Amino acid sequence: MWQLPRLTTDDLLIYLRKSRTDDPALTVAEVLAKHEQMLNDWVLRNLPGYPPVPESNRYREVVSGETIDSRPRVQELLRRMESPRVKAILIVEPQRLSRGDLEDIGRLVKLLRYTNTLVITLQYTYDLADERDRDMFERELKRGNEFLEYQKRIMGNGRILSVQNGNFIGQTPPYGYRKIVVKEGKRKCHTLEPVPEDAEVVRQIFELYAKGESTCSIARTLNAMGIPSPGGKTWMATNILPMLTNDHYIGMVHWNRRKSVKIIEHGELVTTRPRSKDFMSYPGKHPPIISQELWDRVQEQRGKAPPVKEKSRCVNPLSGLLRCQCGAPMIRQQLIKHGVQTSAPRMVCMKQSQCHTASCTVDEITQEVIHALKTAIADLDLMIEGQASDEALHQRKHIEQLEKRLEDMDRQEISLWDKYTQESMPRHIFDHLREKLTQERQTVQQALSDARSAAPSPVDYEQRRHTLYAALEMILDPDAPARQINLLLKKCIERIIYNRPTKISKNRRYGTPEPMELDVHLRV
Repeated sequence: MWQLPRLTTDDLLIYLRKSRTDDPALTVAEVLAKHEQMLNDWVLRNLPGYPPVPESNRYREVVSGETIDSRPRVQELLRRMESPRVKAILIVEPQRLSRGDLEDIGRLVKLLRYTNTLVITLQYTYDLADERDRDMFERELKRGNEFLEYQKRIMGNGRILSVQNGNFIGQTPPYGYRKIVVKEGKRKCHTLEPVPEDAEVVRQIFELYAKGESTCSIARTLNAMGIPSPGGKTWMATNILPMLTNDHYIGMVHWNRRKSVKIIEHGELVTTRPRSKDFMSYPGKHPPIISQELWDRVQEQRGKAPPVKEKSRCVNPLSGLLRCQCGAPMIRQQLIKHGVQTSAPRMVCMKQSQCHTASCTVDEITQEVIHALKTAIADLDLMIEGQASDEALHQRKHIEQLEKRLEDMDRQEISLWDKYTQESMPRHIFDHLREKLTQERQTVQQALSDARSAAPSPVDYEQRRHTLYAALEMILDPDAPARQINLLLKKCIERIIYNRPTKISKNRRYGTPEPMELDVHLRV
C-alpha cells in the first residue's frame, strides 16, 4: 500500500485561493481563513510533533484571474517548487491551483512532474511521477476548466438580463454618478445616483462643447476654475472626449461597448479591448444628467469634425515614445496659415500650461535620437568582441556536465528498478541504493540550479545590433514613412524623457530656453 513519504512542515508549501464555488456571501479573507484552518488541521493529524508550516511557505491569492499569468502568488509558488527542498504542495483541491486552459494545465503538470513535487489535498495525494495519479490530476484540472467556462456562460447571460432590466453592472461609475444598491422586492440591484457637484460639471462640459468650444479649451476652463478631474488631477482633452459619447448621461445603460478580444500578435496571445459599434444599450433605472436635446446637439457638433485621412494618421515618428519630464506625452504641432507652413514642426508637452517645459523642433529631437542609436551600436560592437569570455565558456561547460550527470542518474534509476523487479534484488539493498541516488540527484539539481542562476544570460548581440542599425537607417532616410520609422523605433526604444527648462528672471520667462535634456531608454 502506498504511504505518504517522510515529510516535515518545512518541506510543505500551502496555497490558498477563493473559488467561484465558495459561498459568495463570504469575503476573500474569510474563505482563505476557513481553508487555512482545514489545512492546519491536516498538518496536525498527519505530521504530529512538527511545528506549524512556516509563514514563508504560505501563499494566499487575493486577486482573481483565470490563468496562471494573471495570478502573481501562484507564479511565486511555481518558482519556489524548483528548489529541491520543496517536496509537496498542500491545497484544498487540485482546482485551486488552476482552472485555466490546456496550456496552463500542461505547464502545471510538467512542473509538478519533473520537480518530483507531491500535490496533497484533503482527500487524496497525487504523485505525478505515477501515470495513474497524473491522469487523475489532469482530469480534475480539466473538469475545473469546463466548470469555469460553464459559469462564465451562465454569468454572461445573467449580466445581459440585468442590463436589459436597466441595472448598472460596471465596476466604476461614470464621472458625475455614484454606484448605489436598490431593492426590488427581495432582489438587490445596482444603479447610479447623480453626485450634484460633479453632475453640474458634466452639464457645463456638454453646454460648452455644444456652443463650439474645443475639448482643449474646455479642459483649460475647468483647470482655471480649480475643478479636479475624475482622477483628481488636471483636466485634459482625453478626459473629456469619452464623456461626450457616454450615453449613461441620458439615462441609458450598455454592455460590451469595449469587450475583451483575444488575438495573436508575434506568436503570443494578447487581450485587447477595442471599441465596438454593435454594443447593447437599454434604458437605465438611473436619472439622466443631460437632456436628450443637449445630447443631440453635442453629437451633431461632433459630426462636424473633419475625418482624419488615412495618409495623415501618422506624421510623428516619435509617437508613443516621447514624454515630458512631467509625465505627459509630447505632441507634434505645426503652424499652417492659408495652407502654407509658417514654421518648422515642433514637439510640445500636452501639459505645457502647467509644467512650462519649453518646446523644441522635431529636427532637434531627431538628431539626439540618432546620436543615441549610434552610441548604442558602438557599445554593442564592443560587447560582441568580448562576448565569448573564458568565464562564460567555463560556466557553460559546467552546466552541460551537470545536465549530463542528471541524465546518467535517470538511467541508473531505471536500471535499479529493473534489477529490483526482474532480478529479485533484496528490498533493503534496493531502498538503500535508491535513497543514496535520490540524495545525489538533489545535490546535483541544486548545483545545476545555482550554476544556471550564476551564469550570464545569453544575449544575441548581433540581432540587437541589426535591429538598432535598421532603425538608424530608416530614420536617416528622408523618404521613409513616419509609421515605419515609428514601428522600428518602438522595437529599439522603450521611452524617451524630454526636459527643457525656460529661462526665468524676476518671475518672468524670457528669451531662448535652456539646452535640451533627452534621456533615451533603449530596449536593446
